Amino acid sequence: MAGEMNGQVFQPSKSKLGDIDAKYMILIAYLGMGILGLVSYAGFVAWIVPLVIYFIDKENKFIAFHAMQAVLLGVFSAIISIILAIVALVAIAGAATLNPYAFTAGLGATLAIGAIGIVIGVIILIFAILAMIKGFKYEIYEIPVFGKLAEKIVFKTTN
Repeated sequence: MAGEMNGQVFQPSKSKLGDIDAKYMILIAYLGMGILGLVSYAGFVAWIVPLVIYFIDKENKFIAFHAMQAVLLGVFSAIISIILAIVALVAIAGAATLNPYAFTAGLGATLAIGAIGIVIGVIILIFAILAMIKGFKYEIYEIPVFGKLAEKIVFKTTN
């Protein structure tokens, strides 16, 4: 059943890609997404790294689960980044007017959007680190919402 995998321990296994240990593939999935996400404009496609790992090791459910969870986390991060960028552009447009009140409001909104983006980024980072640590111990860590969805995709459950 969906949601009951949290904490489940898997036996050590290997990836199909060059006989790499599964725990290292999981690290590559999460770190690849995270590091590529730091590169300007590449953050919008950082989820491609774990997606490639998912397709390479689709049969290894342990690797596939963590890779799919990283994909979902990366897609969510990209969507949030796009939404915040659009809202920031609107706020900046307001700040660009000659009206001092609009300028102050636009500047304040832009700073608030930046702070919101940082908070969301830190939360995503914490969840990714927790998943990496658990994955390195051959355990499943279900990131809230994303873990259940990844489980449904990988294990084809119907809940």
